[in-house]
Amino acid sequence: MALRLVKPAREHKQAWEQLMREFQQADEKYFYSKTYRQFLRRSRAHEKGKRLPDEPHVPITLYFLMRGDSPKIIGFTDIRHRLNDFLLNDLGGHAGYVIAPSERRKGYATEQLRLALEICREMGINPVLVPCHKDNIASARVIQKNGGVLEDERVSGEGKVFQRYWVEVL
Repeated sequence: MALRLVKPAREHKQAWEQLMREFQQADEKYFYSKTYRQFLRRSRAHEKGKRLPDEPHVPITLYFLMRGDSPKIIGFTDIRHRLNDFLLNDLGGHAGYVIAPSERRKGYATEQLRLALEICREMGINPVLVPCHKDNIASARVIQKNGGVLEDERVSGEGKVFQRYWVEVL
């Protein structure tokens, strides 16, 4: 079945709640909304550049990764519409992606990033900056498979090393 990126909508509520339970069981936290309704409102506002937290935030669009007609959310990706100085020069980037713990190691991330890069191209974002933790070898491979070229490594305020990859989307 083909994978697709879709913007969150009301009909994804149960799938989102299941994804949140899965992340919670894996002791991972990605969304800070208490309800799907709050999450949906926040996502739509952020896409329009409204109700953004303070710097370094810029308009961002979130997409769910879904397989065919299945209602299950396999993962999600977000695309920043532009980079400000902090995101460009520190630890940010245009695109980020996460796969549900139960769906990892199945090749979904490579296709998810490929789809996200297509959206970046359509939005006029080129080249695309995609960062990852240095110790996340699987993520680095996903970026490299999608044409990512390592620019450099930087250290976060918490002392974690990030790698910064640039991907040309022609």
